[in-house]
Amino acid sequence: MARNVIPFPNAVYGPTKILQHWYARTIAVAETWLTVFPIDPGFVQTEMGNRGARAFDLAEASISVDESVRGVVKVIDESTKETHSGKLWKWTGEEEPW
Repeated sequence: MARNVIPFPNAVYGPTKILQHWYARTIAVAETWLTVFPIDPGFVQTEMGNRGARAFDLAEASISVDESVRGVVKVIDESTKETHSGKLWKWTGEEEPW
């Protein structure tokens, strides 16, 4: 069993994000009344973000929690089904290509 384990401590992080994005796109198509989209909150100064930063010899992640939250809320406030649903967005309001 152990020989099948990927030798990376956070190996499941990336695949779970892919699955989340796939579900968002699927729901956006299936539920025409619902506006749904994933948002990348950025490289946020959380415990996990700062731990990742230190792994790359950085003191901390690049944006504060407050800055990320303000950006995410702004994207949500400005979203419509036609402009945002089924797409991937950054906390800055930029659409991220799939």
